[in-house]
Amino acid sequence: MGPRKRVRLQKDHEELLRLTQGRQSLINFEARGLPPTYYKFTITLKGLKLEGERALAHELHQFELKLGAHYPSEPPDVTWLTPIFHPNIRGQAVCHSQQWSPAWSLADFVIELGDMIRMDKFNVKSPLDRKAAAWSEQNRRHFPLDQRSLRVPEVRISIKPKPKIGGP
Repeated sequence: MGPRKRVRLQKDHEELLRLTQGRQSLINFEARGLPPTYYKFTITLKGLKLEGERALAHELHQFELKLGAHYPSEPPDVTWLTPIFHPNIRGQAVCHSQQWSPAWSLADFVIELGDMIRMDKFNVKSPLDRKAAAWSEQNRRHFPLDQRSLRVPEVRISIKPKPKIGGP
């Protein structure tokens, strides 16, 4: 492994650690390798699973990310480990909403997957799961299913001028 790739993998790992800080109730992961090239994530956000013919709320989601020899030029390999009912996830295959770019960090990619879990991001025009796409189209008004997100809340700072003491 070259030095540039090693640095990239290390930065991705550090950013994932920051993403989980104080948010272990939403996101946890196990990592293997130095620097890591394998991750197993557990995400606790409301999503869906199919039981019989019914879509039911489901909050525990697990998936693996494997970073191949050509990462970051090629996207991580995603393997979904828990049941999920989503137009763009079927079996272990995942089709995320944007084209992969090496400029994306691994944390950005995981946040995108979190948005997919809570049905904030989905594409019914080119689904992997047609049944989930039809259901999603009919129930769009209920999304996102979870108001919580893996996205780090924005911090807004306003600076006000110091009031003048005394008068002119």
